[in-house]
Amino acid sequence: MANETPSESSATSSQNKQPKQPKPTQNAKPEKAATGGGAGDKVKSAKDLKKEKRAAAVAARAVSDVPGSNEAGIGGRPSLNTQNSGIDGGRKGSTFGQTVQQHHQSGSSSGAGPSHSGAGIPKRPNNYSEPSALSLSTIQQNLFFSHLPKQEFPDTSAALTTGKLHPIIIKLGVLMSSGQLRGSNARTMGMMSAFREVIRDYECPDQAVLWKDLPIYLSPMIAWLETCRPKGVGGGNAIRWLKSEINRLGEQGDRSEAEQKDYLVEAIGLYLRDRIEFADKVIADNAKEKIRNGDTVVTYARSSVVERVLLEAHRDMKASDPGAGFNVVVVDSRPLLEGQQSLEALSSAGISCTYILLPLLSSILSQADLVLLGGSALHSDGALYSRSGTAIVSMLAKEHRVPVVACVETYKFGEKVVLDGVSTNELGKVDQLLINPNNPKSNIQTSKINNLTPLHLVYDVTPPSLITAVCTEIGFIPPSSVPTVLGKASNVV
Repeated sequence: MANETPSESSATSSQNKQPKQPKPTQNAKPEKAATGGGAGDKVKSAKDLKKEKRAAAVAARAVSDVPGSNEAGIGGRPSLNTQNSGIDGGRKGSTFGQTVQQHHQSGSSSGAGPSHSGAGIPKRPNNYSEPSALSLSTIQQNLFFSHLPKQEFPDTSAALTTGKLHPIIIKLGVLMSSGQLRGSNARTMGMMSAFREVIRDYECPDQAVLWKDLPIYLSPMIAWLETCRPKGVGGGNAIRWLKSEINRLGEQGDRSEAEQKDYLVEAIGLYLRDRIEFADKVIADNAKEKIRNGDTVVTYARSSVVERVLLEAHRDMKASDPGAGFNVVVVDSRPLLEGQQSLEALSSAGISCTYILLPLLSSILSQADLVLLGGSALHSDGALYSRSGTAIVSMLAKEHRVPVVACVETYKFGEKVVLDGVSTNELGKVDQLLINPNNPKSNIQTSKINNLTPLHLVYDVTPPSLITAVCTEIGFIPPSSVPTVLGKASNVV
C-alpha cells in the first residue's frame, strides 16, 4: 500500500522472514511444530517430546478401556469388544467368553485394515482351535512330571559295542529295568556283587595307579546303571563308600595289584554282610518284640525286612506256645501288586493272612494293633521315602490311633530334605495300569484315546509326623534323630 510508513513495512518484512533453525544435536532430532512453524514457535527439546508421547499413550490407553472404543489401541494392541454391556452401571456386561467371541467375530469381519494408530489386528490361522480344558491340564501334567526319570528297556546292543561295560553290568541293568530285580536291598546287593566281579576281572594298565584308574573304569558302568533304573539313596551311599575305599588304597603304602583287588573284594563282602544282612537280622530281633499274641499287624506292598520280622515273630511265638499266633493284613495296590508275593511267603509259613486293596484299608484299621512299613530311604528331616501309597496308609493309621513303625537300615539314610514326592521320584511303567484283569479284551490303548496321560509314580513321601518310631540296627529311634545318626555313621563308614 502506498500509505504505509517505512517502520510498518520493515516490521511486515521481518515477520515474513523465518528465523534460522538451530542445528540438531546428536541426542535429539528436531520435529516440525504442530502449528506450522511460525516466527514465535521454538523447537521442542527431547525431554518435551518424551513427555508428549507419554501423555498421548496414557490418553490412548484410557480411551481403549471405555466400552465401544476402538479395538486397536496404541501399538496395535486389541481391546475386548463390549457391545452387549451398557455404559451405565444398571446393566450387567457380557461374560468373558461372549466378549472374546465377539472380539474374534469383529476382528474377522473387519479384516486386516489399519486402525487409528496404523497397526492392523492380528489374524489367527483358519485351522486354529481354542485348547480345551482337558488338553490344557494334560499339557500342564506333562510339564509337571517331565523332569522325572522313566523306566525304559536299555539298549544292550549299543552297550556291548562300546566295550566299556562289563557283561555282568549289562545283565544287571536288564534285570533292574525289567522289574525282575526290585527292591532297594535287592538292587543294592546286586549292584555291589556285580562291582565285586568287575574288580576281580579288572587289570590295571601299564604306567597307571590302581586307586586312580579304577574309579575312571567304573564311572561309565555306574552311569549306565543309572539310565536303566535310578540307584536310590541306598545305592548312592554304597557307591560313595566304594569310592572312598578305593581312595584309601593310596594311603596304605605299596601293595601289589592282586592285594589291592583282594582288599576291595573283601571290603565289599563285609559291607553287604554288616550293613544289609546283619542289619536286617537285628531289625527283625527288635521289631518282633512289638508283636504280641492275638495282634493284628498291617503291612503294605512288599518289604524284605518286614517279611523277615513277621516270619521270625511267628516262629518264636510258635516255639514258645504252639497255640499262639497273630494275624497279618497285607494291603496292596495296582499296578505292581507286590503284596501278592508277600502274601504267598507269609501264608506258606502258616501265618493267618488277609489280603485287601488300598481303598478298603479304612475298614480294617479299626481292628489293627500295629502297622509295619518298609522304606527305600529315610531323609534328613525324618520323611519316609517308600512305595507309592505308604503315605495314605500312615495317614489313616494315625487317624485310627494305630502306631506306625518303619523298618529302615541306616545305609538308606539320606542327607537331603524332601518336601514332596514330585521333585525327586520315578515314573513307572503304565502297561499294567491300563490292563483290566477281569476283561483283557477291554484294555485301554492310549493311542486311541485323546487327552489321556497315564501316570504312575513309583514312590511317595510320608511326613515324619505320621511315623511313631523307626526301627534300625541301632535300635528304635524317632524320625528326628536321622541327622544324629548320619553324624555318627560318617565317622565309622
